[in-house]
Parts: sequence; structure tokens; C-alpha cells
Amino acid sequence: MFNPNPAATGNCTIVFDIDEQKYLFVSESFYSLFEVAADYLRQNVDFLIGLVKPETFAGVKQLTEGLAMNESIQITYHLEASQKQLTEKRTFATDGLTGHKIILSNITSALEGVRTPIPFIKPGLSEQFLNSLIDSQTNFLVRIDINGRFSFANRRFFKTFSYDEADIIGHHFSKTTIPEDAQLCQEAFVECINNPGKIVRLAHKKPAKNGNLHDTEWEFVSIADDNGMVVEIQGIGRDITSQMQMREEALHMKDSLEALINNTRDHIWSVDKELRYLYMNQAYVEQVTHLTGQKPFKGEYSYKHQGFGKQLIDDWTVYYNRALSGERYDIISESIDPVNGQRLYYEVNFNPIYTAAGDIIGAGCFGHDITERLKIQKELVSQNDRLRNVASLSSHELRRPVASMLGLISLMDHEDFFNPENKEIIAHLFTVSAEIDTAIRLVVDSTIAK
Repeated sequence: MFNPNPAATGNCTIVFDIDEQKYLFVSESFYSLFEVAADYLRQNVDFLIGLVKPETFAGVKQLTEGLAMNESIQITYHLEASQKQLTEKRTFATDGLTGHKIILSNITSALEGVRTPIPFIKPGLSEQFLNSLIDSQTNFLVRIDINGRFSFANRRFFKTFSYDEADIIGHHFSKTTIPEDAQLCQEAFVECINNPGKIVRLAHKKPAKNGNLHDTEWEFVSIADDNGMVVEIQGIGRDITSQMQMREEALHMKDSLEALINNTRDHIWSVDKELRYLYMNQAYVEQVTHLTGQKPFKGEYSYKHQGFGKQLIDDWTVYYNRALSGERYDIISESIDPVNGQRLYYEVNFNPIYTAAGDIIGAGCFGHDITERLKIQKELVSQNDRLRNVASLSSHELRRPVASMLGLISLMDHEDFFNPENKEIIAHLFTVSAEIDTAIRLVVDSTIAK
């Protein structure tokens, strides 16, 4: 109910609910006036604890306990740490909204020996003052009678949902409830009626006058009279529409990311420091199940279930521990397809997972199938070998007989074709032609060889 942000020094107002033992309102100037940390009031029910001398604290407490309803006292005390002199007007009153007993304190800083006037709040104005505090709150405050009709709603409620008092006061709470949540709201109402004093929490969508829906969350508690009979239900709520929208966007983003991750054929998984699975995408789960016949589950020890041999388990333990020590690196993982006996190859990247504080809490792994790539690389190497062989055959086995053929042709008698020497040269040409044919066959065989 109070704002824990420090502000400039000045007058300070504090409203404390005695029945609930909690602060209803604290001026922002409290923290600078009393020179305390922002969490001080969360740790101390009485704001003077530890700030004044023990005997002063005991005296103030005694005077407060002796106050009659609507009676006020004026007290002056020194703060122990700073010796600052403060003057407080303390009034014992009743909260006109809840009926709880409250202490209303108005505090000002006073110079040594100088009396500083303090604004006087008449007892009859305490209800009006508290109502103004209620209307200044950013939370909703409503009250509903035992018949389920609104008897009060604060300004924040009317402003957020664009209703007028005539639209709400005297009308059943179902008017601000969508049909889908009607049963939920009715159950909360009945639980409050049947359990006086119990806080009942409720989250539901509430329609504004223009039809826009607001996500809201509430705490309801029944209010009983002096005879213990429930007379009303009080609810404090807040608009969480923006938070719900951000949550839905985050969930949508998470679902989209998971869908993207699960639609890839790459393997993505992570393990904790104990080498237990933190996350696995669908492709990884399917591959491990295919290789081992056993589906891996989150929380199980990676590579330690049936289907993996001891050597493989030892190897992967080393891989994970390298990443858990902060190393980023890649490996080529080889496995055998149990269906067709084909060798499968995956390039696996290992990366340590850090917290915001820089501590390593796990290892993230990304596996990409490179079986086809390695196959293509192997074929390219084989092809290059064949081309080199062709080049060798062309430069040696083929060039020699061609050179012989050219030499023999140059020796022929072109003027006297029937020269007996031509017959011998032609015989040699047939031999050289056979050698050329053999060399060509070798080139062809090398080119088409697999």
C-alpha cells in the first residue's frame, strides 16, 4: 500500500492498520526524514523501532495504548542516529471503509528549541481522509454485500472500466463478469461467505463498459460484524492485462522458437553438470531412439542408457567435460545405422552454458549430419585420382605410340607408293595403331571407373 521510494524531506503522514498490523499509507518523505533504507518498513511493524532510545520508544508505546477512540496526542522525540528532533501528532481512529482500528500519524521536523506547528486533523475528518487515500491508490478496491451486489468501488475501478457509480453500485457482481468466468467468480464468492477472514484469490477477465477485456487478479476477504456474521466481502485487485500480454507474447515466441528447433533435422540438445539431459529437440530424440531402440527422456543421463557401449560412453563423458570446463570445439561423430549398416557422420559443436554471473551450468550441443557431404567429398577425391590417371596415360602411354606413328609416316616413300620399304613401314603402323587403341581403352576405363 505504500511507496518505498525515497523523496525529499518534509512533512510525513503514516496510516497504520492495528487490526491487520500493516501500513495502509506512508508518505514518500518518510525515508529521507527518518534517514532509513527503502526496505525498513517491510522489516519493522513499528516505525520507531531502533530509531529512538528504548525508554522513549516504551513511553510512546504506552501513550499510544492509552489513547481513546478519536483521541490525539502530540509527542516530540530525537532520532538516535542523527539527533534530529521530530514532532508527531498521533490519532487513534476508525477506518470508515473497513471498520478497522488505525493510528494516524502526522510528523514534522522541528529545529532544536523551536516548536513547529503540526496540521490538526479533526477526528470527524479521518474517514474522509482515508477515503481520499483509497481513491488515490492504483489498485482496485470493491465491496460486495452478501447478496452479491456492489456496495462500493474506488475511483481506480471506475476509471479503468469506464463505469459510473449508477452502472455498478447496487448491481450484482456478475455484471462485470464474462460468462466463461461466471462459475469461477461465484465459487470465490461462496468461499468468502463460508470462510470469514480467509483470503480468497481469484484471477479472471473483467469486461469494461466498452466491451474491452482486462486481465485482473484479486484478493477477497469477508468482513464480519461484532456478532461474527458476514456482512460484506472486500476485494483488492489490480489490472494485469499488460503483464498477461507480455507473458502471451513470450509464450508465443517460445512456442515459435521450439517449433523452429523441432522442425530442423539438425540435432540440438544440452546436458547439466551431472551430464543429465536438460533439453532435446525432436530430431535428436528420434535419432537416439533409431540408433539404440530406446527413447531418451529429460533428466536421464546422456549416453548412459542401454544401447551405448562403454567406449562410446567414456568418449562422450570426455567431450561433455571439455565443454563444462569452458572449451568450445567441434568433433566428427561416427555411428552405424542399425537398419542398413550404413555409416553415419555428424559434426557436433560443443559450447558451455553460462549463467548471468558467469558460472557454467551445462553444455549445449549442436549436431549436423555430414554423411552426404563426406560421401561427395570422397567421390570428388576419387574423381580427381581418375583425372590424374587419365593425364598420366595421356602424357605417357598415348604420346609414345603417336610419336612412333608420326615418325613412321615421315619415312614413307610418298612418290613411289609401291616401294618395298613402304610395306614394312605400313606393318609397323598397324602395330603402333594397336598400341594407340590399347592406350585409348585405358583412358576410357580410367574415366568411367567407380
